[in-house]
Amino acid sequence: MGISRSNINRGIRLFLFITCVSITVILFFTVTRETKEGLQLISPLFICLTIIAAFLRFLFDIWRLRFIIRALGKEMSWMGAFNYTLGGLFLGGITPMQVGGIPLQLYVCKREGIPIPEGSASIFTRGMLSAFVLPFLIPFMYYYRTHLTSGIMQGVIKYLSILYGVMAFLFIIIIAKTEWITARFKGKFVEGVIEFKEVFLKEFTRRKGVFLKAYGMSWLSLIFYFLTAPLLLRGLGINASFLEVTVLQIILTYALNFMPTPGASGFAEGGAYALFHHLMPGSILGVYVVLWRFFTGYLGIIVGGIALSKLFADFKSGEEIN
Repeated sequence: MGISRSNINRGIRLFLFITCVSITVILFFTVTRETKEGLQLISPLFICLTIIAAFLRFLFDIWRLRFIIRALGKEMSWMGAFNYTLGGLFLGGITPMQVGGIPLQLYVCKREGIPIPEGSASIFTRGMLSAFVLPFLIPFMYYYRTHLTSGIMQGVIKYLSILYGVMAFLFIIIIAKTEWITARFKGKFVEGVIEFKEVFLKEFTRRKGVFLKAYGMSWLSLIFYFLTAPLLLRGLGINASFLEVTVLQIILTYALNFMPTPGASGFAEGGAYALFHHLMPGSILGVYVVLWRFFTGYLGIIVGGIALSKLFADFKSGEEIN
């Protein structure tokens, strides 16, 4: 599937519409005369730390990709990795289920001299490495969930445990029983797992050290991403539990991976409103949600869009990125 300029423009319009409606509704019900007073408590130090955390997340994500490509026996330039990662955020942010980045990432791999099988394996591996961080976090969330009084929150934790547990089980079954599965099922996911298995047995097992470094970069990228919420909250002068806010950020991050709107717009803003509302005065909540969404979502989309503007300008109106 390709991404044409018309599809990109349509995705941007839909993303902006849902985002603007969500932000307008949230600010309408939260901004009061007390909001201005609350903003006087802003801590420049923690706002700066939030900005640094956001860019370190991007840096380690780019670094992770380069290690993945290196584990495949190939090399990718920093600019190629930048376009792959941030461009993927841009196109993923304006397409449902965040799948729009895949054609662009394969295109970047092609330009970097990386064949389609290895390019597909790099995409699948990035997602797998992020998903394989969650099993280490679920026990921690279950331990801490007694402090989360909301029944909805505890339900979301159970939902994530079951969903990712089933996905992990299916992944193991497909890897272990590949021939049996391919004889009965078809689809992009099955094809992706098969390509990953072939490349893994051929390349990754020969470079275990580099592969483990990629996994380490996944942890670092996600850690700085998870720190965005507590740092921003402190930046707005709210002295909430650092640990609780981080757990809420983790839960929301993994829950938003399966939302159908472009970039999870609407769901992300509404989810942040519902999860963080008990941690701060209502007059600050809307401002917090908008800033949180900016650092966790909009920033990557904006930077990715700017980085790829020249690439998109090189394509004619009906041409696709394949």
